[in-house]
Amino acid sequence: MKPFDILVNEKKFQYDAPNISGEGLLILVGLPHSLDYEILFKLNHKEFEPIQLDEIVDLTNPEIETFLIKPLPSTTIEVDDERYPIAQIFMTPKEILVLAGIKADNHYLKQIQEHKEITYKNDMDYTIAIVNKMKFVSCKLSSTTVS
Repeated sequence: MKPFDILVNEKKFQYDAPNISGEGLLILVGLPHSLDYEILFKLNHKEFEPIQLDEIVDLTNPEIETFLIKPLPSTTIEVDDERYPIAQIFMTPKEILVLAGIKADNHYLKQIQEHKEITYKNDMDYTIAIVNKMKFVSCKLSSTTVS
């Protein structure tokens, strides 16, 4: 069986089974099982409808247009010890810096995960799946002089 193409928040994903749950959709896009998100799907010529975490959607239904995952208003990220509400589940390091009011042309971003850091210095357009209470720090790019 060939994988199913699924459109989630305008990004394409592939899934190998004909049915997916709300929880499975979160996992597919890199988000944890969580109550921090509203999961919706849209059928052709109809409004968005909610999906529960344990609800199953039949991907063989040709009427399925797209899926939408929205963070709840209480979902935030932290940049330099300040909290910011987020409106989307996928953000680039540049977008996170802009959200925090930091100039992306002379800063880069690091994600703090318990005892490790992930740096986005060389990939400011990387797509990050945003999880509630993620922590980031901004770092100033050092200027280099040419002699």
